Amino acid sequence: MKKHHLLLIAAMATLGLSACDSGDSPADEAAAVKESSMMDSVEEASEDAMETIEEVIDDASDSMDEMMEDMSDSAEEDLSESVDKMMNK
Repeated sequence: MKKHHLLLIAAMATLGLSACDSGDSPADEAAAVKESSMMDSVEEASEDAMETIEEVIDDASDSMDEMMEDMSDSAEEDLSESVDKMMNK
């Protein structure tokens, strides 16, 4: 009987130790969670920056389009005035 008890205790100790060794330790899990949240923050900041850049580019493009249209209208008016002056002479 004593051998059976000794073998049972040894088996239980081995299973207990192997159960403790499997999986990540709480420190490893905390580091993984911290790294994951940091990566999420970096990704969100990157997306916000890209949206801001796209908005600035869109605004600049709209302003450039308006400026080019104004210049074109002005040049057309000047050309029309010059042609009218030449025809009236």
